[in-house]
Amino acid sequence: MLKMNIWDDKWDLDVDVCPCDVHFNDWIEAQKLTGKTIYHFGTGTHHVVGIRQAENGSGNRVFAITASKGEYDSYIDLVSENAPVAKCYLAYFGDIYLSDRRLLPDFDVVTMFHLCEFSDYDADAYGGLTDRALLDLMTGRLRPGGHMLFYRNSMGFDRAEGVIADWAKGSAVERVGEYKTLLVYRKR
Repeated sequence: MLKMNIWDDKWDLDVDVCPCDVHFNDWIEAQKLTGKTIYHFGTGTHHVVGIRQAENGSGNRVFAITASKGEYDSYIDLVSENAPVAKCYLAYFGDIYLSDRRLLPDFDVVTMFHLCEFSDYDADAYGGLTDRALLDLMTGRLRPGGHMLFYRNSMGFDRAEGVIADWAKGSAVERVGEYKTLLVYRKR
């Protein structure tokens, strides 16, 4: 039996080391985005994206994935103690590389902050997506005019940069700029 590719650790918020989630919330506010559906790759134990979007009055909804049991347990604790957050923030436990497009709704914003960080496996043997196939899947779920963001300081960005460049050439997307540590694309 093949085991799921999970992350045996957890990520507590350390803005000095990894500010991408905080920068993402700042970007959403700078863009004045409201009423949007967001897919977030990597929750952290802090759940700062889901919490801020649930509590800031924006009406944004966050659907997030974690492959860390510790991060998922912290989500359960969060919504058990703060039920209103659960109305706008849903985190699930899984491997993003096993995503099935039929289970995903359409999104206005997608974060791919951890692209190429967790895909060191034989995709064919595992039955999972490659990083490029994951980008194609998420682009297909992204509404026209929607945004896809990447974290330029990710531990996998040296590999992700080539995947992103290839994706940008072959997809109906355009690079619209940078925001702090984030790289921003928009679907045409």
